Amino acid sequence: MIYILLFIPLALALVAFQSTVLNQITIAGGHFDFLTVFLVFLTLYGSYELALASVVVLAPIADAISGLPIGVSVVPMISIVLLAHWGGKTIFGARLGWPVVVIVLGVLVGGLLTMLELILLGWNMPWDELILRSLLPSAMLSGVAALLIYMPIILFSERREYRLE
Repeated sequence: MIYILLFIPLALALVAFQSTVLNQITIAGGHFDFLTVFLVFLTLYGSYELALASVVVLAPIADAISGLPIGVSVVPMISIVLLAHWGGKTIFGARLGWPVVVIVLGVLVGGLLTMLELILLGWNMPWDELILRSLLPSAMLSGVAALLIYMPIILFSERREYRLE
């Protein structure tokens, strides 16, 4: 319980950074999805339970700030955590390619699930335009950015003098 109380200020900072700074940076129509990257790295290198608990805190805050109905982001974020956990523990481990693949798939699956939920709630969604002009560039941009973030993590984790033990 204490972890969730300590995590609330961090969650507010993450969501605020995502919705204010990172949403202003657009490359080929895509935005860097920092929350997906955070959830994947937390699942692979932290705790699966902490990642699921963070979804409970992050999703409603992200929905409220982005103007979506509260709770729409819960299922996509849980699917990202489950994909990272199952594949990271059974198939590939935490090798270089797996976090990048999970982030690209997570952005795609999360976006598609969000669009499906919004359609079920009665919103009008132009599927082809959103997928081709927003979702695919966002997935590719998040994958490249995750690779750039992941390389220093591997470099510093392999050096014993930089670890806190």
